[in-house]
Amino acid sequence: MAGRELILLALIVQLTLAQPPPHGHGIDLEGCGIHKGCMTIPPGCHKGQQGAEACDGIYVQEVMHNNPSNIHIQLFARNVAGWVAVGFNTVPHMSGTDVLACQADEEGRVVIKNLHNVNHTNAMDKNGEVAPYIYAAEGRLQNGSISCQFVRPLVTPREDYDLNLNMEHYIIFAWNYNQTAPATGPLMHMHQAPPIVSNATYTAHSVFLNNETGGEFDLSGCGKTKGCSRAPAGCSSAEECYYIFTQQVNAHNKDMVDIEVSGLVSGWVAVGYNSNYTMNGTDVVGCQMTPERERVAVKKLHNVNHTNLMDHNGTNDLPHAAAHFANDRIYCRFTRPIKPIPHDPFSRDLSQKGYIILAGNYNATAPANEALGHMHSYMPLVLHDMASATDTSFNYNATAEKLDMPLNVRHHQEDEFKDSNNIQEPHTIDLSGCGKTKGCSRAPAGCQSADECVYVFTQQSDESTMMVTYEISGMFAGWVALGVNFNYSMNGADVHGCQLTPDSEKVVVKKVHNFNFTNVLDSESNVAMGLANTSGSFLNNRISCTFTRPIKPIEGDSYSRDLSQKATFILAGNVNGTAPANKSLTYKHNGYEPLALPDQLTALNNTFNYNATSEEPASRRHVHPRFRKPTEVV
Repeated sequence: MAGRELILLALIVQLTLAQPPPHGHGIDLEGCGIHKGCMTIPPGCHKGQQGAEACDGIYVQEVMHNNPSNIHIQLFARNVAGWVAVGFNTVPHMSGTDVLACQADEEGRVVIKNLHNVNHTNAMDKNGEVAPYIYAAEGRLQNGSISCQFVRPLVTPREDYDLNLNMEHYIIFAWNYNQTAPATGPLMHMHQAPPIVSNATYTAHSVFLNNETGGEFDLSGCGKTKGCSRAPAGCSSAEECYYIFTQQVNAHNKDMVDIEVSGLVSGWVAVGYNSNYTMNGTDVVGCQMTPERERVAVKKLHNVNHTNLMDHNGTNDLPHAAAHFANDRIYCRFTRPIKPIPHDPFSRDLSQKGYIILAGNYNATAPANEALGHMHSYMPLVLHDMASATDTSFNYNATAEKLDMPLNVRHHQEDEFKDSNNIQEPHTIDLSGCGKTKGCSRAPAGCQSADECVYVFTQQSDESTMMVTYEISGMFAGWVALGVNFNYSMNGADVHGCQLTPDSEKVVVKKVHNFNFTNVLDSESNVAMGLANTSGSFLNNRISCTFTRPIKPIEGDSYSRDLSQKATFILAGNVNGTAPANKSLTYKHNGYEPLALPDQLTALNNTFNYNATSEEPASRRHVHPRFRKPTEVV
């Protein structure tokens, strides 16, 4: 926005107060996180018996259904007799913010002001111009609290000054308790408490509740009013599922379909439509993180010979597109025509039945105006049955009797979708003896099987031979590792890693040690030094491996620890850090924080059985700052 910090613009609209709403501050929170974007202060304040009346501050946005080029905004601040304001900025700072404020004047009337913040000072246009593009405004000061609502265009005629609300931006909420000002004057005083800044960027079309875009995906209508698919087996919420997809005919335009897609990835997640079981020729919508990791861009693409290309040189033709990244997960929403998009020869007719394909990439970012650029990191997920965009009767949740063939959501085994790692037999971890004949730990909270847990670790020792057999498994496509140390630190740990090779042909078990937080092979000539009976596999986005080693230090290995002495056991993984078979774990852990068992143990202990529990979301429950003792693990 050229000249935003050089030119000052302000608008004042004096309000003739309407009759106050019959209940409290009159802010309507119904639909928050479903078809409205909302911030409540403090977060969750509206969930008690008092509802929204218990909140200190509220911001609500919703694009108007009868006029989608405009946005309806509501503001409220309790015990505030000065002003309440919302600002929009492409960076999380006040300077340069496009500000809309509701301020009481000396006579107690509430005035709407459109301001621009320059160097943390709110300024008005030098002519005091009244702009006609804010309308339907009303506000009131009652019982020492300010509430107001108004409508403004998403794009104003003064694009050099007012932010285009179709663009990704931060939302900044601020207030001043008692400083009034004349109707024709700016906000003369700064906010009296730190502003509330959204922890992610949004657009006017974003649907969120307290920075939880996508976490509020509504799955209650699945199979009835919307078609849904989620995986892996047994996952029930948008927070715990690896993939989630919903479609629903738009309530206000039956020729459009609303689509939601989410993936536990930090590169991109995409949904494709095709008439056959192949990526080639697929009509694709992708949601991808930009390289600076400031936003997620929604892109309309098509796949030619297994390469994703942009439609219309970057024009996405997707109204109401919004995306968000939080908690290692991309959430994405958009609306698209059911019939082919006009002037887009790559757009398919979604009124006809076809295959719906979900795919993702762990960390491949790209600029907003470029295609996805990288292939999926793991096998795409194809819905079991063909469906049209108007089909709301399906409600798939992957279940499986064996790892490679879910019953309800099919991972296609054709050449294109085949996981090349199937040349290795999958290693199955038996948890039936946990706490009796073998020691076990698994996470996150409540996971039961080795297929659904992010981390699984078992040890089974034989005191007569002084050998111990380990099994480790992780939902990673790079490596998973077990470290043993005498403190809660990776530095100095005796590490056993299982890493995928770059060609994805096999998993190699490696004996390494951690020096200054870098993993180094114990022996350049023998990557599995001292380890016997090694095997590993990579299947369905999971590395699993097993090996046996001496409980006492490995002979000739000065980095090997004495496992008959109590030590801390640490699990870590990397979502995509592959390496050749003769190289060390060349990348640090990512995707999830390392998980340390709560008690120090010896390799002779076959009776522990830990399953991480926490009040935090289960899929996020992994320890740290650098290895505080995780009291949450019981």
